[in-house]
Amino acid sequence: MREVIQCLIDWLDSEKSDEKGHRILRALAQESLKKADFDESKRRFTAEEIVAAVGETLESAEPKKWIDWPGSLKKYCETREGQIVEFARKRGLQHYPKPERKSTKGGPGRLTTFYIKAEPVSEITEEAQAIEAVRVGSNAAEMKANYQMTELGEVKPSWIASWLFRHGQIELRQWHVWVILGWLAIIAGFAVLIAYAGWLSLSVPRPVTTQDLTLLVSIFVIPYGSWVTIIKPWILLLDDRIVVAHELFTNFYEQSAQFELLRDGDLRVVRLVRYSAVCPICGATIYLEKGEPDYRRRLVGRCYESPREHVFSFDRITRCGRLLVDR
Repeated sequence: MREVIQCLIDWLDSEKSDEKGHRILRALAQESLKKADFDESKRRFTAEEIVAAVGETLESAEPKKWIDWPGSLKKYCETREGQIVEFARKRGLQHYPKPERKSTKGGPGRLTTFYIKAEPVSEITEEAQAIEAVRVGSNAAEMKANYQMTELGEVKPSWIASWLFRHGQIELRQWHVWVILGWLAIIAGFAVLIAYAGWLSLSVPRPVTTQDLTLLVSIFVIPYGSWVTIIKPWILLLDDRIVVAHELFTNFYEQSAQFELLRDGDLRVVRLVRYSAVCPICGATIYLEKGEPDYRRRLVGRCYESPREHVFSFDRITRCGRLLVDR
């Protein structure tokens, strides 16, 4: 049971987050690991014990309502269960960790408890895969893309960015983020200052020369170039959590990759990863690309063989996507 609980902890470490559900699972896993050698009945924890393990101080809300198993935590676990199963399968485990709740009818000494259960990892047989392929292929509207993420360090950065992504990710503390924001503000201010200086130079009455035309173009090109190439990608990453990695930061031979932002308290982790899937229509590989012009501010999965027709949505939490183009 110890390795099953440790599997959940390691998965949580690989998917850093400061979401309440993530923090609750971590606290439950860490407390369960302390009693891994005990019987399951001894590895059950009340809502009060979990809240204390999380380190949360509740002023008015009840611990059970704060955990909110039926409203949010259960759904949080269910949407990530597939990732945990795959994580356990890659480790060669026969069971995977599944958080559960044991409800009671109430009364003295009868409290609702939470625990981690070891569920068998189902085998992926060729027969099951064939049945699933027939079921999916029977209706194009039900076709789904199941995305897989590369292991950390599998996507090779370019030589320019190799010193940043030594282990496939960058860990940023809060002060690092403020430094980056200050750096972006300086770049923006410098670009505006150059444009303003150029505008003042052009405001002097004199015959127009080629130098003046070049200066006029630079007034618009420098600020716009700074915004598109430097400032906007960082703003989008902070807002959307995942963006397409610029080719400048990835190896020449690498396929489309992404920068993904994870938050865990005051820690920010930027990972260089690649999400891909098998196209359920033609069997080619689906890569994430920008959704423009049809799907603005979205990443979509585009089939390598038919990038305009075999287009799928992308959800980084469930790692699933549905067909977006009607056939």
